[in-house]
Amino acid sequence: MVMKNEIQNQIKEVEQKLSFLDQKRESIYKIYQDLEVAFVTPFLEQYNILSEEYFFKYAYNTFSINALKDGIYREELVNFRIHTKSFSESRERVISTSFYSTNTNSDFELNRMVIIGKVGQMLLDNKNVIIEGLNELDQKCSSEVKETNNEVYALEKELRELKLSLKEIEKEEMYNILSEGVHFKMDEFATLDINNKESRYLSYIKLLSTKNKSVVVKYIAHRDEDFTTATVRLMHLERFIVRYSNLLTPKEVLA
Repeated sequence: MVMKNEIQNQIKEVEQKLSFLDQKRESIYKIYQDLEVAFVTPFLEQYNILSEEYFFKYAYNTFSINALKDGIYREELVNFRIHTKSFSESRERVISTSFYSTNTNSDFELNRMVIIGKVGQMLLDNKNVIIEGLNELDQKCSSEVKETNNEVYALEKELRELKLSLKEIEKEEMYNILSEGVHFKMDEFATLDINNKESRYLSYIKLLSTKNKSVVVKYIAHRDEDFTTATVRLMHLERFIVRYSNLLTPKEVLA
């Protein structure tokens, strides 16, 4: 029991460390996202793209220019995205733009055309500088995140090993309990696959012996009074343990 408690405590400690590293990683992403926004904002201001009416949002390497339509509805006017070339072996990054088309000639749509033109001019004049600047920030971010990821991978491996050890200990506990014999209440009838084809509702089960991939059990089926002895495949007993582990406590030992 001491060893089990130690492993459970170790699992909690590792999970806490992983939680901290997840927060640290998110913090790194947030810092560099803010730096990328701070880097691009002066270009948008230089070309008079931003105002009280027009603002931009940034997420997943995409800058979207938005506007308040009718004073309440936020609508995207145009966006530009920084990404690697599709189906390219190189890591060369490019800027692509996206905006919707319409036949409407309202003042809002005409003003949107003006904004699209300004964004286009900004990218024509500065796309290489923007890509280089964002690449530099991306590389610094990736370097910091890589260190954190390496710590995460090591801890995740440790966590998997600890959980496997705990699972083996708990399985051994279940075997010990079954070796003593377990009596089920009327509303706790458990089902066990016997001879790989028959399921029986049990009121009592006791593990007698194990051999290779099978076990010998003694059980009392629902509405029976006498014991029955049967050979059961090990995989079925292990499935039984997983399904009814909450019931496997030595409540009553029979002969």
